[in-house]
Amino acid sequence: MTITRRRLRLIALLPVAALLSLAGCSRYQMTVNETVVYSPPSLFTDFQVEDRKLKDCLDQTIEDNRHTASNQVTRLSCTHAGITSLAGLEQFQHLTELNLGNNQLTSIEPLKFHFRLKILLLNDNRLVSAAELLQLPNLTLVDLDSNPGLACADVLQLKQSFNGQLRVPQQCRKD
Repeated sequence: MTITRRRLRLIALLPVAALLSLAGCSRYQMTVNETVVYSPPSLFTDFQVEDRKLKDCLDQTIEDNRHTASNQVTRLSCTHAGITSLAGLEQFQHLTELNLGNNQLTSIEPLKFHFRLKILLLNDNRLVSAAELLQLPNLTLVDLDSNPGLACADVLQLKQSFNGQLRVPQQCRKD
């Protein structure tokens, strides 16, 4: 019995096809004869934040990106969410990009130890101080625009020591 080239190709492609079909099952537990042979890692859920809307945003980000640990959360975008507090965000120390524009934040105190932050968008909030940003050396882009109660002394001090792109509120601009 002779095996044709066509059949050989088909036989060679069979393991590749099996691997590709299994790759799509990485989110599911696999069993063989009722014995678990693979369980996907659990999503990261061991965190607490004060603001329910911030928690919802974190939960969605973790689910969308299949994060299994806090150090995997490096980007977070929670715009137009009605967030009023960042308490609890301290445990996400690996954030490099954070977009909290168009919320109701008055304080960014929990961000003072986020040394990895490079991009921080805080436009359209209710901030009164930006002193915490002076402690974040890796920032390259900061947006503080449309924070009408923000103290210009903090903004001026940040402006003097900042090498990146900085958008300041209207009341702190010199025309």
